Amino acid sequence: MYKDEFTDLLVKGLKEGIPAVLKEYGDEDIYILSFEADNLTTPDSEYTFTFYVNTEEHHKMNLEDACDDEWYYRFCEYEWYIIAEPEFLIPARDFLTDGYASMSRDEVYECYVQAVEKLRAEKFFDDLYPHFIFMSINATECFNEEDMINFAIRMNGEENCKDYIENAEAFL
Repeated sequence: MYKDEFTDLLVKGLKEGIPAVLKEYGDEDIYILSFEADNLTTPDSEYTFTFYVNTEEHHKMNLEDACDDEWYYRFCEYEWYIIAEPEFLIPARDFLTDGYASMSRDEVYECYVQAVEKLRAEKFFDDLYPHFIFMSINATECFNEEDMINFAIRMNGEENCKDYIENAEAFL
């Protein structure tokens, strides 16, 4: 039951926050958004959430500056714009801290994927942006390549994951 509550908080947070993210980076052509949940010290420690944004312009700049692998820069969150502790996800993070801090990262990411699936089903992203925005998670320390690809497919549809799947070894 608490997983449903947590997923609903993620849905609500994303609905509130993604329009602001799109507005903040709206002068550039956003192509991907990603989420990270971390509780580094122990499984019972507080979570920190990070949200990542990349744009075609930022990606192109990375390619000009130091690129030896286009796909690494395309899909590796550490080369993107970083939003640490985004306000729109604080209620979801606090929910974990206030009673479910023992929820595993696997469960947190599964709930995030379910939240994105719900938003896709509602066509939430379609109404916000003129083209498809890829959604991902930054969780290579928790999941293997196959799991990460499966999450990407669930959040984006297999037809939108061709580049991600074919080049996964460069960034996963």
